[in-house]
Amino acid sequence: MKTAPAIPASLYETEGDLNSWEAKVINEVANLDNIFFWHKIVERKGFCINGFINHYPDFLVQTKNKKTLIVETKGDDRDNSDSIRKLKLGDAWANKAGNAYRYFMVFDNNAIDGAYRLDDFLRVIANL
Repeated sequence: MKTAPAIPASLYETEGDLNSWEAKVINEVANLDNIFFWHKIVERKGFCINGFINHYPDFLVQTKNKKTLIVETKGDDRDNSDSIRKLKLGDAWANKAGNAYRYFMVFDNNAIDGAYRLDDFLRVIANL
């Protein structure tokens, strides 16, 4: 099994393989002062938001203030045809989960309404 490069604040000694966009996003996240740990969710086997679709987000992130973030990354190499449905389901999950939980969809360039570009996402979570 391929593993991720060494990135600070990983929950485990090694994490699952990352594509280049995932690695960029989680490296930026991990280097924020308020991040306690991050974890790469095992694709199609780990955490799933089950609803009108099954959505397997990319990362679980815990802040030092005990906020749990679920993060879905969307690189420009994807067609992102399912992004609107995933965002709707992720937002519904976060609303039901409570104030300590957040859902974020992070795009490289082509963000949809309700999602974030990386710089905006980092500014938001740096304050959680």
